[in-house]
Amino acid sequence: MTDSRRWGIVCLLMFGMMIAYVDRANISVVLATPDFKALFHLSDRERGTINSSFFWSYALLQIPAGFLVDRFGVKTPYTIAFLLWCLVSAATPMVGTIEQLLLLRILLGVGESLVTPASLRWIRYNIEEARRGTALAIYFAG
Repeated sequence: MTDSRRWGIVCLLMFGMMIAYVDRANISVVLATPDFKALFHLSDRERGTINSSFFWSYALLQIPAGFLVDRFGVKTPYTIAFLLWCLVSAATPMVGTIEQLLLLRILLGVGESLVTPASLRWIRYNIEEARRGTALAIYFAG
């Protein structure tokens, strides 16, 4: 693999991380709007539950996600996870109940839990040690 292609993939991993952050953070903005609160008749407790539900599955699945990446490599698990979180994000505006929104936020955490373990594994095995710090800085800048 050429050096420019490696750095191109590092940039793609960075953009994947940026997309993941936008997907996980957008609910915080929406939960603060009066129209959204009125539409779902949300209490502060329900808003907190919805906002934190992503992190339940995300945190719990970090280690299993790392195991999947170690077992099956980066390409296939990352592709599946990326498709899952894109589909979940696309489905979010179609929810009609709090339960559906809660389920989609948990599924978003499932899909995004693989991003960091997969990206770090790819960087470790494809960027030489002397340049790995730069690659990690680019990735985490996302």
